[in-house]
Amino acid sequence: MNRRGLYNFCTLLLLFSIAVRVMCATGFAARAERALRDTAGSREFISWMLYLETGRIADTDAASDRPDARLWLLRVLPADEPGEKAAPAAAPAEPAAVTAEPAADADEPAGQTAPPAFLPAEADAIAVGGACTYAVDKQALLTRASKLDFSQEGPKVLIVHTHSSEAYTQEAGWEYAPSDYLRTSDPARSVIAVGSEIAAVLEGHGIETLHDTALNDYPSYNGAYARMETTIEGYLAKYPSIQMVIDVHRDATSDASGSPTGPVVTVNGEACAQVMLVMGTDEGGLAHPDWQENLANALKLQALLNRSYPGLCRDIDLRTERFNEHETPGSMLAEFGSTGNTLQEALRAGHDFAEGLSELILGLQAAAP
Repeated sequence: MNRRGLYNFCTLLLLFSIAVRVMCATGFAARAERALRDTAGSREFISWMLYLETGRIADTDAASDRPDARLWLLRVLPADEPGEKAAPAAAPAEPAAVTAEPAADADEPAGQTAPPAFLPAEADAIAVGGACTYAVDKQALLTRASKLDFSQEGPKVLIVHTHSSEAYTQEAGWEYAPSDYLRTSDPARSVIAVGSEIAAVLEGHGIETLHDTALNDYPSYNGAYARMETTIEGYLAKYPSIQMVIDVHRDATSDASGSPTGPVVTVNGEACAQVMLVMGTDEGGLAHPDWQENLANALKLQALLNRSYPGLCRDIDLRTERFNEHETPGSMLAEFGSTGNTLQEALRAGHDFAEGLSELILGLQAAAP
């Protein structure tokens, strides 16, 4: 098409546009849309639109196969009827380069979460330390199938706080009345607030969650784990669907001078407290026959968090104690920040942790037969 021909075609398009407006104004909107669609599907029309956007006169035979031209049509043309796809039948799919997810199977429901898959290299990237002397095969634990079963109706996750009065370094606008050093009975300023953030994210993903907000360590700190064991067993007896118990804590660290410190990582441009998973074993003498299953699920969660939030997680702390993690195969103790962190930093960590936990749970649900 030469420039004169293009000028004539432009004039025709202008006249056609006026005709379409008249048709719309006189109640023939549906016919006008179909007429516009037929015209927009032509090679000349696509060539014209490419000229407007690029300033070049495109070959009409090649222009009809241009992905960007077809994508322009997908963006512009409306559907003929409610619920009908707007794309012309002849339009090809979007280029693979703009899609992060692989194409779903035809039989897979729209929006279904893909089952989690892990690589041995991801296990190598997770350090496991702590006082426990057991040797663990991280690769085998990470890549093996999880025993968690989320198929039952009812709550899937229970969030508890063995040390519910643990609090953070105060900052302007986030002050609290202390019950002890860096502790408070105010649930809006303690680790209970972090648990509430985690619960809200899980519920937002459709994962039914229970959150125990009782002051378990006040006024007596001693015996907190024994009291929490009774509390957890009460929930499990009432809700056998619970597969995971997340015990939310904050760590206590200090520098050489004794001042509190707090591990921080930048996530999405904001300061965020780091998270440490503390996993128990039976090395201390208490029965915990499934501790490797708990550790396997912790490795899976940390691998997902490493993908989405690099630097969020500290090394997994493998201990000789069991920390009530024998109660469910998915139990974990998680330290959100430390005494030197602020509550806002811990809340951001709780949010990101819960996003990763949601991904794990929904993925395991998708993998279930």
